[in-house]
Amino acid sequence: MASKAKIMKDAGTKVTLGNEVKTLKFDLNSLCVLSEKFENIDDAFKGLEKRDFKIIRTLMYAALASDEDDSFTEKDAGALVTLRNITDVADALAEALSDAVPEPTDEGKK
Repeated sequence: MASKAKIMKDAGTKVTLGNEVKTLKFDLNSLCVLSEKFENIDDAFKGLEKRDFKIIRTLMYAALASDEDDSFTEKDAGALVTLRNITDVADALAEALSDAVPEPTDEGKK
């Protein structure tokens, strides 16, 4: 039953960007952003694995937009990522995506 399964985890993944700690979280709003940007959301996840800069920026925006004010843009998200922290950011995005995926249940395995 859905009551037993945790559909989406909401804690997010912490990442240090400059002097700030941000929480990357993929909630329903984030997934809507991704579905507007990509024909297939799996393409976004594959782009992360390939370390595609544009996709990393879009994922950053999607993961942060819910916690930022309405003037926050994709370029603002991209400005938080540098060549020094891009590996940490990509790893944190991958962790946040993994955390957002529902955990399989015994019922779901049948």
